[in-house]
This record gives sequence, C-alpha cells and structure tokens, in this order.
Amino acid sequence: MAVHLDPIGVLHTCFKEKFGIPRQPNLAVEAPGRLDFFPEFARPEAVRGLEQFSHIWLIFIFHKAVKKGGKWSAMVRPPRLGGNKKVGVFASRSPFRPNPIGMSCIRLEAIESTPKGPVLHLTGVDILDQTPVLDIKPYLPYSDRLDTARDGFAPAPDNKTCQVSFSDTAATQIQEREKAIPNLFSIITQVLENDPRPAYSNARFSSIKEETRTDGLNKDRVYGIRLFDFDLKWQAAGNKIRVLCLDPV
Repeated sequence: MAVHLDPIGVLHTCFKEKFGIPRQPNLAVEAPGRLDFFPEFARPEAVRGLEQFSHIWLIFIFHKAVKKGGKWSAMVRPPRLGGNKKVGVFASRSPFRPNPIGMSCIRLEAIESTPKGPVLHLTGVDILDQTPVLDIKPYLPYSDRLDTARDGFAPAPDNKTCQVSFSDTAATQIQEREKAIPNLFSIITQVLENDPRPAYSNARFSSIKEETRTDGLNKDRVYGIRLFDFDLKWQAAGNKIRVLCLDPV
C-alpha cells in the first residue's frame, strides 16, 4: 500500500547543519523557529483556535537523513548509550528510519497574520532549518503527559551539563548581534551546555589531559556550529566550553 503525503509548510530555524542541534526538543528552550505554510494550506481558518494552546506537536520529515535507495538499518546506536551499543530502530528516535518521520513537542509563542497567510512563531526547537512539516497537532497535557511511563535506556538527563564561558571577543560580538537576534546569549549557552560533542567522544567529561591549556581547554581542537548567519567557534575539555568568536558565513 503506497501512501503519499504533501508537506503543509517549511520550518525555518537557527540550526543550519545537523551538528549542534539539541538532541531533544526544549533542551534549548529559547531556540527559535518559524513555520511558513505553503499557499494551499496558508488559510487563517486552518489554525483558528490553535492560539489557545501553549505547545504543539510538529510532525516533520528528516529530509537530510534519507539514504540512497531508501536503505535503512534495523539496528542503530543511540547517543544516550554512548554511541557504542545498538538497539532496534523502533526503540530509538534515530532519524534514519524506514519512513524518515520525526515529531517534536515545542512551544507556540505566537500566530502572526501576514498577507501570505498565518505564520507560527515557535521556541524550543530541535529541528534543522528548511525542514518540511507534515502536520500540526495541539499538545494536550491531560492525555499526552504520562507520569507513570517508563523511560527505558533514556532517563532524564543527569546534571553533567557543561560550564559555558565567553571570550571578550565573543561577548562583544553577541552583544552587537542581540539587536537583531534577541536572546542570542541565552540561545548559545543553552545549545552548548547540553554538549553537542558526540556521546562516544572520549573528550566528554574526561579528565584534563596534557595537551590542554592552563584554563583546562584543549589548545588544538576548535569546534564550529552553524547558527543563524554565523559560524560559532568554541573549544572544550571535560565539562568546560569556551566560546571564542562568531565568524560570519
């Protein structure tokens, strides 16, 4: 049985590449997103009543996770297991699935009326920029929140969040950009304190080694994350992360 689904719109976010995207929604609570509807679905009556809800479910396509020939693997390595242990794909939230469909519960900040139709403004997103959206559903606390649910191999994150600091250069650049990008300091902090480095990396929460500087940061390795219209450069060791600068793209 073949099923054809047409996206209702496209999601614009600050995450321009997969590296650095929070692994779950609302880990970076101020990370912004904007949903623009395609003309066929850009009808004000289609979202009437949605403003009464604080959160929504977004059903979307992992459009950058489709393998050639539609191949998929029955076993995957979830980051929460360190990237070294395998579980069944249906026991994971891996984007590499038989049908590359994802879902995220995120905050609905506002519904803007524009000449081209309604636009949804969102926060807490964990989705790649330009992602096609298949559907929207309101989040219902009385039925969607299950206090007795078991969390398997993915319990609530522990307190191993990273300590994020900023160089003088980065702090100045962020202050200048916050005029155009509100809450930029908080967004960067929230993205980095959840540690974007691969879970299997030996550098995560390891002891400081010989190649580190006096402040504990690796003197050679510089990471980069594409956010908004810049490349965020940072260094890390253990649970310390220092933002170096924001390079224009």
